Amino acid sequence: MKKKRVLFVVSYIALALLFVFDLIMLFCILGMKEEARFTGGVVLDPSAQDERPTETPTTMPGVTVAGFSSLTIPPDVDTIAIDLYNPAENNGYYYMTFELRLLDESEQGYEVLFKTGYVAPGKHIYQVTLSHSLPAGEYDAQLLIQPYRMRDLSPTNNVSAAVKLTVK
Repeated sequence: MKKKRVLFVVSYIALALLFVFDLIMLFCILGMKEEARFTGGVVLDPSAQDERPTETPTTMPGVTVAGFSSLTIPPDVDTIAIDLYNPAENNGYYYMTFELRLLDESEQGYEVLFKTGYVAPGKHIYQVTLSHSLPAGEYDAQLLIQPYRMRDLSPTNNVSAAVKLTVK
């Protein structure tokens, strides 16, 4: 009889602990951002969009991108319009991040002007905030596009393109 009572108490405690664990997990899941719940815990860049907005604010400075070989931005602004995207064909395979690096005189060091979060396939980044504004002039820069495998977020081969950054 005593063994049955001990077994009952142990079973009851185990069930109670399992219930508490389930409650904790439920609160954790409910507390996650919606994007993290549906992408296996990966928090995607919240500014990535499906399509370009039909109207852009007139105060938003424009950016000219020609094959990622040149970029023209206005001087003394830190928020710029740009179109960076992860092609829809990457669905199921890769997230991407984009990083614009301002090269120093020796071209061996650099300063990061902006870096996006993970951009899902088919999504665009239409606006970025630079780490600081730049005065008028021409700068040597590099655009780093880094794909990450969706299954484990491991980085794969990246693309690094030389960019002539014109600020005028």
